[in-house]
Amino acid sequence: MPAVPAAADPGVQRVLVTGASGFIAQAVTSELRRLGLVAVTLDRRPPADHGRHSVDHVLDLVDADLDPIVGDVDAVIHLAGTPGVQSSWADGFDLHVRNNLVATQRLCESALRTNVRRLVVASSSSVYGSVDDGLVREDRALTPVSPYGASKAATEHLVGAYAARGLSVTPLRYFTVYGPWQRSDMAIHRMFRAVLGGPAFPLRGDGHQARSFTFVDDVARATVEAARRRLPSAQPLNIGGHDVVSVRHLLDAVRDITGARVPLERLPAAPGDPARTAADVTRAADLLE
Repeated sequence: MPAVPAAADPGVQRVLVTGASGFIAQAVTSELRRLGLVAVTLDRRPPADHGRHSVDHVLDLVDADLDPIVGDVDAVIHLAGTPGVQSSWADGFDLHVRNNLVATQRLCESALRTNVRRLVVASSSSVYGSVDDGLVREDRALTPVSPYGASKAATEHLVGAYAARGLSVTPLRYFTVYGPWQRSDMAIHRMFRAVLGGPAFPLRGDGHQARSFTFVDDVARATVEAARRRLPSAQPLNIGGHDVVSVRHLLDAVRDITGARVPLERLPAAPGDPARTAADVTRAADLLE
């Protein structure tokens, strides 16, 4: 039997968005304002010139006094952090620990002190590692195959500890988000840039690795609904697209759109890069729709 959709919380009117310069956060901010909610934005850097929204508070979660800001909102959507599988190896892990774990712990402490109604935390499909077949459900064991995935799995355990102290928190496991204003290091952006005369697209492995690609506006809607609704605390939700698409298929799609083949730089398979991710979104659909 499908779960009953979670009830909306009318007390959620002002929402803090961390990592507000990122392309997912920019879409989340737009969605909050579309619904008539107040979005308070925070990042440790101002947005790039093409950002849709300005940032209200430019500060670092790791060393700033957060209580005056967190205490002035009803809910927090925590999107700040350091992304990237390949950048998380070797010395790069220090930055992931700082920005994905330490920053989250300080935010949880502030939310607990100031009695925030709800905290939504960005996690990642990287916590699952590689999925050989079928769709992955949230009750699957976490077996990350990269330091980045390990940092996200640790983040989920961390916020679970704060949930045990009374904080209402929801981890959202995002699956390969794409869309307008995406980062320049992301695959689709790099494919089009290669066609337009930029560097060749770095094809790692055979290109048959596949992902549940997820449109950023769908992610934004799910994220805002998670902040507005009374959800079971510490219960993670998969936020992913229904179709699993290979890198080879993407290359073919870009060729069909542009009429030109994507120039390729062939490279060995990347360490920690899952062969396949595939989201079962039944739980999120039941609770958020």
